[in-house]
Amino acid sequence: MSTIQPIRVGIVGLGQRGLQHLKALWTLQQEGIVHITALVDTYLDNLTENKIRQHIDGFQLGHIHTSTDFFQTLKSIPLDAIYFAIPPSIHKGEIVSSAQAGIHIFAEKPMSLYLNEVIEMEQEIASHGVIATVGFQQRYDSRYESALQFLRDKEIVMISMIMNSTLEGHSVKHTHTEKQGGPVNRIWTSNYQWSGSTVVEAGIHQVDLMRYWAGDIAWVEANYVERDSSDIVDGGDNPYAYQVTFGFASGAIGNLILSRLRKVFYTDSYNSILWTHGHLKFEPEGVVAYHYEGPYPPAQPPSQEETRHLLPLADQRNATEEISRAFVQAITTGNAKVLKSTFSSGMNSLVAVLGANLSHQLKGRRIYLEELLTDSEFEWFRKK
Repeated sequence: MSTIQPIRVGIVGLGQRGLQHLKALWTLQQEGIVHITALVDTYLDNLTENKIRQHIDGFQLGHIHTSTDFFQTLKSIPLDAIYFAIPPSIHKGEIVSSAQAGIHIFAEKPMSLYLNEVIEMEQEIASHGVIATVGFQQRYDSRYESALQFLRDKEIVMISMIMNSTLEGHSVKHTHTEKQGGPVNRIWTSNYQWSGSTVVEAGIHQVDLMRYWAGDIAWVEANYVERDSSDIVDGGDNPYAYQVTFGFASGAIGNLILSRLRKVFYTDSYNSILWTHGHLKFEPEGVVAYHYEGPYPPAQPPSQEETRHLLPLADQRNATEEISRAFVQAITTGNAKVLKSTFSSGMNSLVAVLGANLSHQLKGRRIYLEELLTDSEFEWFRKK
């Protein structure tokens, strides 16, 4: 019989993403891996058993501590790890205080909208030796893992990711933004001040996947098409469209194209990766690599069937559950190498998308990420 004690976990923020984490942790608790110890949310109505049961079958509060006061909970409730799933614009030192208390950290993306704030988080995490990860669960998706394995020995030259969607696409959020000067419909992801733009709030996932395959980003250039003032409803003022180019340290180029249009109610996407001698695409059938494997040059052009290769996929797993399994394993073994993204490594994804905002503000100027983090010219942009 195992003598390993379950990891005592808390969740801060019981909105859409926090509930998804709670559902995954509820599964892990049934397996004896974790013990859900505390739930914290600014609003009591998000902490009731009846509310949570609407999202998690069979959930019971039992002896779980609930509170609207994070810092009191941190002081009074023994915890090994805390999940933070709160809007990125309203951090108040919770992650820094948790790191100082030696508690392991799971931070949802984006970790902050302000570079000085997130730099302080990273410094405290490092100096107190806590294990910390960021909610880039797409790295745990079997399709993207398959692409990574296939591309390991190939020189990537370009990645293009396109996501067209609707401004109303996000479900109604649980944070009472109407009481905090935010959107009255609570869809804070449509509001620039709360979300930091669609590139930062949503596009960071695509950017992190690009990094998963091609390595770190060195610079960024961006241009957005701003929303007309006459087209702002319920605080939904994020731009219509975004075009962002990323320069990787490897020399590869990344293209991110996003849109958030009102009254469309339609979403589509296109993802492709080019390496020096082939083209990898994500298609309805799966991950497909187009490349020629026969004698070169061929006597005649090969057929599409000869160049089309459907990559093998592992069984699709719940990525949110898998990232939690990895996080718990890292804590129990003391080995952060099992994580596919640490807090520190995830910084590059965050700096890249915030750098896109700055580039747009500076009319498409190329922003080098190292300078953005350190140069006095950009201190005005880094500070909260």
